Amino acid sequence: MDTKPGKTSFGILRNIKKLIFEDEHVESTGTPDPAPVTPVKTPEPVAATPVVPVYVQPVHTASMPGTDLKEMKGKVLDLLEKLNEDGIDFFEVWNAAADMGTIDATSIKAAFTSLKYVDKSLTKEKLLKTGRNYAVRIQEVIAQDVAQKENQKQGIQNNLVKEKQSLEKEIQDLKAKIADLQQQLAAKEQSYKTLDGAYDSQLTDIDQKILIGKAAVTEVVTDIEKALSIIEQNIN
Repeated sequence: MDTKPGKTSFGILRNIKKLIFEDEHVESTGTPDPAPVTPVKTPEPVAATPVVPVYVQPVHTASMPGTDLKEMKGKVLDLLEKLNEDGIDFFEVWNAAADMGTIDATSIKAAFTSLKYVDKSLTKEKLLKTGRNYAVRIQEVIAQDVAQKENQKQGIQNNLVKEKQSLEKEIQDLKAKIADLQQQLAAKEQSYKTLDGAYDSQLTDIDQKILIGKAAVTEVVTDIEKALSIIEQNIN
């Protein structure tokens, strides 16, 4: 891109960017002095070309952090600067007005008056046409970027849904396993509670046999001792 009048290495919109990061825009207290000019012949009137208003998509910025919005606005101006066309048009008038400290009717008129002596083709119609053209083109560029961001957002949302579905399945599987383990635990606890009863009859039977066995032995031993006593007393 060829260098245009008023453009420096800092970019044609350096003054616009400077105004963005000021906390508050202070209105001009006086009329800016236009650059010295030399009287020129008044150009012949040119029929005004109707300019179609540019539709701007409304955006709610109340919830946006101020610093983030300013930084992003600076990036948008960087993109807009790349769209700058050769010659003097809306860009140069806009930036020259900002160089006066604020952008209002007074500064824009002064910038227009000064730059018109540099480029005689500069007219109100040219300002309106090029300004609206830049507004449309930057919205087209941003729309493409927004579309890419929307696709990226959709991809992230799809991944989020898949991960949620995967986790939900794992949770349901774990809940089913926990429910099954709880049933097994309840069954084991119930078996534990009834275990004594299952062995009581066997233990009682054994105890009974032990008692009977001991009683039988005692009686047999008594019978033996009785017989021994008889032998001891009656046999020489």
